Amino acid sequence: MIYQRRYVGMHRAYAQRLLQAQEEERAWVAREVHDDAVQRIALIRRECDAVRRSAPSLNAEQLARIEGVRGELADLTAFLRSLAHRLHPALIDHGRLHAALAGLAGDVSQAYGIQIEARLPEGPIPLAPERALAVYRIAQEALRNAATHAGVTTATLECRRTAGALELTVSDRGKGFDLRANGAGRARGSGGEGHARGLGLIGMRERAHLAGGTIAVTSRPGEGTVVRAAFPDLQVDAR
Repeated sequence: MIYQRRYVGMHRAYAQRLLQAQEEERAWVAREVHDDAVQRIALIRRECDAVRRSAPSLNAEQLARIEGVRGELADLTAFLRSLAHRLHPALIDHGRLHAALAGLAGDVSQAYGIQIEARLPEGPIPLAPERALAVYRIAQEALRNAATHAGVTTATLECRRTAGALELTVSDRGKGFDLRANGAGRARGSGGEGHARGLGLIGMRERAHLAGGTIAVTSRPGEGTVVRAAFPDLQVDAR
């Protein structure tokens, strides 16, 4: 029994270090993309403007080509900024989980062509950054699963306060799946690991547990899927 508890403790500590290392790497890449790559593109766009101003004899075709390059650079800038945000939402670092979740709903809608109904609390959501990031990553994975596996055009993202806690729910009315056939359970932190989206659900389970929360997945074939996570002690984070 002591050995088992020690093994579980070591596993959780390893999982926590692994997730922390992944987030640190994502944050570094996001900063490099935003602070380096995006700035270099801005310099190239300014060079295009300088060429256009310094060469008044350019014909219509040449001007059109320069404008085409500027347009491509603008699109690339928007893409890289969106990529940096998906890698590591800087809003989380500034205590703006509400805005990060709203932006996530918009990003998923744009990327997958699925309408996300976001039901979020008014005003700030008082969570410590580590727990807020767990909430965001679980919502991100659950929405991605809904968009890629459920076969629906709409899904719902809901975040609400309860007495001393925060509840996150992502639901859809899509294909669903058989939890029992995939070896899934409803225990603390369960996530339907046997399903095709099993790895993502395992990740959600680990994130919820390491952040002091619980997560449950309910689903039936043809009846959709609901991912519900709860994070207690909200008032402690608010102090």
